[in-house]
Amino acid sequence: MIIRPCDVEATSTEPDAEVIEIGAYDIRDGHLYTTGYHTFVKPAAPIPPASSAVHHLTDADVADAPAWNVAWRKLVELDPEYEGEELIFAAHFAQYERQFFDPLVKARWIDTWKCALRQWPELDGHKLQELRYSLRLLDHPKAMPALAMPPHRALPDAYLCGFLVIELLKHQPIEILIQWSEEPAVFSKFDFGKFSGKPLSAADDGFLTWMLDKDFSDDWKWNIRREIERRITAKRKEALDLMLPAIAGAASVTDLENWYHGSGPYLAKHAILIGSPEYDTLIQACAARKKALIEGGQPQFGATS
Repeated sequence: MIIRPCDVEATSTEPDAEVIEIGAYDIRDGHLYTTGYHTFVKPAAPIPPASSAVHHLTDADVADAPAWNVAWRKLVELDPEYEGEELIFAAHFAQYERQFFDPLVKARWIDTWKCALRQWPELDGHKLQELRYSLRLLDHPKAMPALAMPPHRALPDAYLCGFLVIELLKHQPIEILIQWSEEPAVFSKFDFGKFSGKPLSAADDGFLTWMLDKDFSDDWKWNIRREIERRITAKRKEALDLMLPAIAGAASVTDLENWYHGSGPYLAKHAILIGSPEYDTLIQACAARKKALIEGGQPQFGATS
Protein backbone atom coordinates (compact mmCIF):
# COMPACT_ATOMS: atom_id res chain seq x y z
CA MET A 1 0.00 0.00 0.00
CA ILE A 2 0.95 3.65 -0.39
CA ILE A 3 0.01 6.29 2.18
CA ARG A 4 -0.28 9.70 0.59
CA PRO A 5 -0.23 12.65 3.05
CA CYS A 6 -1.86 15.58 1.31
CA ASP A 7 -2.99 19.14 1.86
CA VAL A 8 -5.02 21.70 -0.04
CA GLU A 9 -5.18 25.46 0.16
CA ALA A 10 -8.44 27.11 -0.77
CA THR A 11 -10.16 30.43 -1.21
CA SER A 12 -11.80 30.18 2.22
CA THR A 13 -13.05 27.76 4.87
CA GLU A 14 -16.65 28.17 3.77
CA PRO A 15 -18.69 25.41 2.07
CA ASP A 16 -18.38 27.17 -1.30
CA ALA A 17 -14.57 27.40 -1.12
CA GLU A 18 -12.50 26.57 -4.19
CA VAL A 19 -9.17 24.73 -4.14
CA ILE A 20 -6.18 26.79 -5.32
CA GLU A 21 -3.28 24.47 -4.43
CA ILE A 22 -2.73 20.72 -3.97
CA GLY A 23 0.33 19.12 -2.39
CA ALA A 24 1.14 15.50 -1.53
CA TYR A 25 3.96 13.10 -0.73
CA ASP A 26 4.14 9.32 -0.58
CA ILE A 27 4.98 6.97 2.27
CA ARG A 28 6.11 3.52 1.13
CA ASP A 29 7.52 0.86 3.43
CA GLY A 30 7.62 3.35 6.30
CA HIS A 31 9.70 5.89 4.38
CA LEU A 32 8.54 9.37 3.33
CA TYR A 33 9.79 10.01 -0.18
CA THR A 34 10.87 13.56 -1.00
CA THR A 35 9.45 13.68 -4.52
CA GLY A 36 6.19 15.53 -4.00
CA TYR A 37 3.04 15.96 -6.04
CA HIS A 38 2.11 19.60 -6.51
CA THR A 39 -0.12 21.78 -8.64
CA PHE A 40 -1.79 25.14 -8.41
CA VAL A 41 -5.47 25.31 -9.29
CA LYS A 42 -7.21 28.24 -10.94
CA PRO A 43 -10.49 29.05 -9.18
CA ALA A 44 -13.52 30.51 -10.89
CA ALA A 45 -13.57 33.51 -8.56
CA PRO A 46 -10.75 35.78 -7.36
CA ILE A 47 -8.83 34.77 -4.22
CA PRO A 48 -10.05 36.92 -1.29
CA PRO A 49 -7.40 39.01 0.50
CA ALA A 50 -8.27 37.31 3.82
CA SER A 51 -7.34 33.97 2.28
CA SER A 52 -4.12 35.32 0.75
CA ALA A 53 -3.16 36.59 4.19
CA VAL A 54 -2.97 32.95 5.39
CA HIS A 55 -1.17 31.18 2.54
CA HIS A 56 0.10 34.24 0.58
CA LEU A 57 -1.19 32.93 -2.73
CA THR A 58 -2.66 35.50 -5.11
CA ASP A 59 -4.51 35.46 -8.42
CA ALA A 60 -1.18 35.97 -10.20
CA ASP A 61 0.17 32.70 -8.76
CA VAL A 62 -2.68 30.64 -10.16
CA ALA A 63 -3.34 32.57 -13.39
CA ASP A 64 -1.86 29.85 -15.61
CA ALA A 65 -2.88 26.88 -13.46
CA PRO A 66 -5.29 24.15 -14.60
CA ALA A 67 -8.93 24.26 -13.53
CA TRP A 68 -10.16 22.01 -10.73
CA ASN A 69 -11.72 19.43 -13.09
CA VAL A 70 -8.21 18.71 -14.40
CA ALA A 71 -6.01 19.48 -11.39
CA TRP A 72 -7.63 17.08 -8.91
CA ARG A 73 -6.36 14.09 -10.90
CA LYS A 74 -2.84 14.96 -9.78
CA LEU A 75 -3.67 13.66 -6.33
CA VAL A 76 -4.58 10.17 -7.51
CA GLU A 77 -1.73 9.61 -9.95
CA LEU A 78 0.48 6.56 -9.35
CA ASP A 79 3.82 5.74 -10.92
CA PRO A 80 3.37 2.81 -13.32
CA GLU A 81 5.46 0.50 -11.12
CA TYR A 82 2.95 0.93 -8.28
CA GLU A 83 -0.24 0.46 -10.28
CA GLY A 84 -2.67 -1.80 -8.43
CA GLU A 85 -1.49 -0.90 -4.92
CA GLU A 86 -4.02 0.57 -2.49
CA LEU A 87 -3.66 4.33 -2.13
CA ILE A 88 -4.54 5.52 1.38
CA PHE A 89 -4.76 9.26 1.90
CA ALA A 90 -3.77 11.17 5.03
CA ALA A 91 -4.49 14.75 6.02
CA HIS A 92 -4.60 16.84 9.15
CA PHE A 93 -8.28 17.60 9.85
CA ALA A 94 -9.06 15.44 6.85
CA GLN A 95 -12.71 16.44 6.60
CA TYR A 96 -11.51 19.64 4.96
CA GLU A 97 -9.68 17.80 2.17
CA ARG A 98 -12.39 15.19 1.91
CA GLN A 99 -15.11 17.71 1.12
CA PHE A 100 -13.31 18.26 -2.18
CA PHE A 101 -12.11 14.73 -2.94
CA ASP A 102 -14.77 12.36 -1.59
CA PRO A 103 -17.13 13.01 -4.53
CA LEU A 104 -14.26 12.10 -6.88
CA VAL A 105 -12.02 9.59 -5.09
CA LYS A 106 -13.08 6.43 -3.28
CA ALA A 107 -10.35 5.73 -0.76
CA ARG A 108 -9.59 5.18 2.90
CA TRP A 109 -8.26 8.10 4.90
CA ILE A 110 -6.12 8.75 7.97
CA ASP A 111 -7.08 11.93 9.80
CA THR A 112 -3.89 12.78 11.68
CA TRP A 113 -5.74 15.36 13.81
CA LYS A 114 -8.25 12.80 15.13
CA CYS A 115 -5.48 10.25 15.63
CA ALA A 116 -3.26 12.72 17.51
CA LEU A 117 -6.15 13.64 19.80
CA ARG A 118 -6.44 9.98 20.83
CA GLN A 119 -2.75 9.10 20.90
CA TRP A 120 -1.57 12.19 22.79
CA PRO A 121 -4.56 13.60 24.71
CA GLU A 122 -2.25 15.24 27.24
CA LEU A 123 -0.76 17.71 24.75
CA ASP A 124 -1.75 21.36 24.99
CA GLY A 125 -2.68 21.62 21.32
CA HIS A 126 -3.17 19.37 18.30
CA LYS A 127 -2.80 21.71 15.35
CA LEU A 128 -0.27 20.50 12.81
CA GLN A 129 2.34 23.15 13.58
CA GLU A 130 1.91 22.62 17.33
CA LEU A 131 2.52 18.90 16.89
CA ARG A 132 5.60 19.68 14.81
CA TYR A 133 7.26 21.08 17.92
CA SER A 134 5.64 19.13 20.76
CA LEU A 135 6.49 15.81 19.07
CA ARG A 136 9.73 17.10 17.50
CA LEU A 137 8.60 15.63 14.19
CA LEU A 138 11.42 17.12 12.13
CA ASP A 139 14.08 15.70 14.43
CA HIS A 140 13.58 12.48 12.48
CA PRO A 141 16.98 11.46 11.06
CA LYS A 142 15.66 11.55 7.48
CA ALA A 143 13.67 14.77 7.81
CA MET A 144 14.54 17.78 5.71
CA PRO A 145 13.10 20.75 7.65
CA ALA A 146 13.36 23.08 4.66
CA LEU A 147 10.67 21.03 2.91
CA ALA A 148 8.23 21.91 5.70
CA MET A 149 8.51 25.63 4.99
CA PRO A 150 6.63 27.85 4.65
CA PRO A 151 3.66 26.77 6.80
CA HIS A 152 0.12 27.00 5.41
CA ARG A 153 1.18 25.95 1.95
CA ALA A 154 0.03 22.66 0.48
CA LEU A 155 3.34 20.90 -0.18
CA PRO A 156 5.12 21.87 3.09
CA ASP A 157 2.08 20.97 5.19
CA ALA A 158 1.75 17.62 3.38
CA TYR A 159 5.43 16.93 4.13
CA LEU A 160 4.97 17.67 7.83
CA CYS A 161 1.79 15.59 7.88
CA GLY A 162 3.83 12.72 6.47
CA PHE A 163 6.18 12.71 9.44
CA LEU A 164 3.19 12.85 11.76
CA VAL A 165 1.84 9.71 10.06
CA ILE A 166 5.22 8.01 10.55
CA GLU A 167 5.19 8.95 14.24
CA LEU A 168 1.64 7.65 14.68
CA LEU A 169 2.57 4.35 13.05
CA LYS A 170 5.15 3.83 15.79
CA HIS A 171 2.25 3.56 18.24
CA GLN A 172 -0.71 2.15 16.31
CA PRO A 173 -1.26 -0.14 13.31
CA ILE A 174 -2.66 1.51 10.23
CA GLU A 175 -6.08 -0.16 10.60
CA ILE A 176 -6.53 1.46 14.03
CA LEU A 177 -5.59 4.86 12.62
CA ILE A 178 -8.14 4.44 9.84
CA GLN A 179 -10.78 3.36 12.36
CA TRP A 180 -10.12 6.35 14.61
CA SER A 181 -10.32 8.59 11.55
CA GLU A 182 -13.83 7.39 10.71
CA GLU A 183 -15.08 7.92 14.27
CA PRO A 184 -15.82 11.26 15.97
CA ALA A 185 -12.89 13.26 17.29
CA VAL A 186 -12.33 12.52 20.99
CA PHE A 187 -11.73 15.62 23.13
CA SER A 188 -10.20 15.23 26.58
CA LYS A 189 -10.44 18.91 27.54
CA PHE A 190 -12.06 22.18 26.57
CA ASP A 191 -10.18 24.60 24.31
CA PHE A 192 -12.59 27.51 24.75
CA GLY A 193 -14.72 29.36 27.30
CA LYS A 194 -14.57 29.38 31.07
CA PHE A 195 -13.44 25.75 31.23
CA SER A 196 -10.64 26.18 28.69
CA GLY A 197 -7.75 23.81 29.44
CA LYS A 198 -9.84 21.79 31.88
CA PRO A 199 -11.18 18.25 31.39
CA LEU A 200 -14.76 17.73 30.28
CA SER A 201 -15.53 16.42 33.75
CA ALA A 202 -14.90 19.93 35.15
CA ALA A 203 -18.01 21.41 33.51
CA ASP A 204 -21.30 21.42 35.36
CA ASP A 205 -24.36 19.69 33.95
CA GLY A 206 -25.94 23.01 33.00
CA PHE A 207 -22.98 23.99 30.82
CA LEU A 208 -23.09 20.66 28.98
CA THR A 209 -26.82 21.00 28.34
CA TRP A 210 -26.23 24.55 27.09
CA MET A 211 -23.64 23.27 24.62
CA LEU A 212 -26.06 20.75 23.15
CA ASP A 213 -28.49 23.56 22.36
CA LYS A 214 -25.87 25.72 20.62
CA ASP A 215 -24.21 25.56 17.22
CA PHE A 216 -21.21 23.43 18.17
CA SER A 217 -19.70 20.88 15.80
CA ASP A 218 -20.99 17.32 15.58
CA ASP A 219 -17.71 16.17 17.14
CA TRP A 220 -18.24 18.40 20.16
CA LYS A 221 -21.85 17.33 20.61
CA TRP A 222 -20.82 13.67 20.42
CA ASN A 223 -18.24 14.28 23.17
CA ILE A 224 -20.74 16.15 25.32
CA ARG A 225 -23.34 13.38 25.00
CA ARG A 226 -20.64 10.86 25.90
CA GLU A 227 -19.70 12.87 29.00
CA ILE A 228 -23.34 13.12 30.06
CA GLU A 229 -23.74 9.36 29.61
CA ARG A 230 -20.53 8.79 31.60
CA ARG A 231 -21.99 10.80 34.47
CA ILE A 232 -25.27 8.91 34.35
CA THR A 233 -23.40 5.61 34.38
CA ALA A 234 -21.34 6.79 37.36
CA LYS A 235 -24.51 7.74 39.24
CA ARG A 236 -26.04 4.35 38.54
CA LYS A 237 -22.92 2.57 39.76
CA GLU A 238 -22.83 4.71 42.89
CA ALA A 239 -26.46 3.87 43.61
CA LEU A 240 -25.92 0.15 43.02
CA ASP A 241 -22.86 0.15 45.26
CA LEU A 242 -25.04 1.51 48.07
CA MET A 243 -28.22 -0.46 47.48
CA LEU A 244 -26.91 -3.95 46.79
CA PRO A 245 -25.25 -4.36 50.20
CA ALA A 246 -28.37 -2.95 51.86
CA ILE A 247 -30.58 -5.47 50.04
CA ALA A 248 -28.24 -8.31 50.95
CA GLY A 249 -28.45 -7.24 54.58
CA ALA A 250 -32.26 -6.91 54.74
CA ALA A 251 -33.48 -8.55 57.98
CA SER A 252 -36.91 -9.59 56.69
CA VAL A 253 -39.10 -9.88 53.61
CA THR A 254 -41.12 -6.95 54.96
CA ASP A 255 -37.98 -4.81 54.84
CA LEU A 256 -37.55 -5.73 51.19
CA GLU A 257 -41.19 -4.86 50.45
CA ASN A 258 -40.84 -1.48 52.15
CA TRP A 259 -37.65 -0.77 50.21
CA TYR A 260 -39.29 -1.64 46.90
CA HIS A 261 -42.30 0.62 47.45
CA GLY A 262 -40.20 3.54 48.65
CA SER A 263 -37.31 3.34 46.21
CA GLY A 264 -38.95 5.01 43.19
CA PRO A 265 -37.71 8.59 43.70
CA TYR A 266 -34.17 7.46 44.52
CA LEU A 267 -34.01 5.20 41.47
CA ALA A 268 -35.37 7.94 39.20
CA LYS A 269 -32.80 10.41 40.55
CA HIS A 270 -30.03 8.04 39.51
CA ALA A 271 -31.64 7.20 36.12
CA ILE A 272 -32.29 3.59 37.08
CA LEU A 273 -35.50 2.91 35.20
CA ILE A 274 -37.69 -0.17 34.90
CA GLY A 275 -36.21 -2.42 32.25
CA SER A 276 -32.67 -1.09 32.58
CA PRO A 277 -29.82 -3.52 33.38
CA GLU A 278 -29.30 -1.81 36.74
CA TYR A 279 -32.96 -2.17 37.66
CA ASP A 280 -32.88 -5.84 36.71
CA THR A 281 -29.78 -6.30 38.88
CA LEU A 282 -31.61 -4.82 41.87
CA ILE A 283 -34.71 -6.97 41.35
CA GLN A 284 -32.56 -10.08 41.03
CA ALA A 285 -30.79 -9.16 44.26
CA CYS A 286 -34.16 -8.68 45.97
CA ALA A 287 -35.41 -12.04 44.69
CA ALA A 288 -32.28 -13.79 45.90
CA ARG A 289 -32.51 -12.18 49.34
CA LYS A 290 -36.24 -12.95 49.58
CA LYS A 291 -35.58 -16.59 48.74
CA ALA A 292 -32.85 -16.78 51.36
CA LEU A 293 -35.09 -15.18 54.00
CA ILE A 294 -38.06 -17.44 53.25
CA GLU A 295 -35.90 -20.53 53.32
CA GLY A 296 -34.50 -19.29 56.61
CA GLY A 297 -37.96 -19.00 58.12
CA GLN A 298 -38.43 -15.27 57.77
CA PRO A 299 -41.90 -13.76 57.17
CA GLN A 300 -43.18 -13.39 53.58
CA PHE A 301 -44.58 -10.26 51.90
CA GLY A 302 -47.77 -9.14 53.65
CA ALA A 303 -47.25 -11.37 56.67
CA THR A 304 -47.50 -9.95 60.17
CA SER A 305 -44.95 -10.76 62.81
